[in-house]
Amino acid sequence: MTYLDTNIIVSYINEKDPLHPKALELVNSLNKRTISKLVVLELHSVFSRVSNVEGLELEALVEYSVESVNAKLMEVNFNEVIELAMKYSGPLKLKTLDLLHVVAASLLDDSIATLDNDIIKKKDRIEEILGLKVLGAF
Repeated sequence: MTYLDTNIIVSYINEKDPLHPKALELVNSLNKRTISKLVVLELHSVFSRVSNVEGLELEALVEYSVESVNAKLMEVNFNEVIELAMKYSGPLKLKTLDLLHVVAASLLDDSIATLDNDIIKKKDRIEEILGLKVLGAF
């Protein structure tokens, strides 16, 4: 299974996004896709800011986005995610949300699909430390 980073879903949904073709190609190449509540939260934040929707409209947009990429919401212990993120913050040197995503992904899956350049640049280090394969547009 492959954990989808939020940026993949946003680019997949938005046909005007310059990374849309890469997101389509990457998502369509994956058999089983997962997300965590962190992705759901980030989708709420992004869509509420860029489309100025809220309430039921926002819920519907997030739900549509997750369903469009055929991702399964998986439960992860965020206390464990935070503890591990603190442990690996030094060696990985990622931004907070990126760090939380890669740690959550490592607990749920064996790979993460992302278009995030910071994560992609550190793919070898992430795989070495977390055993998590980074899939992206290189």
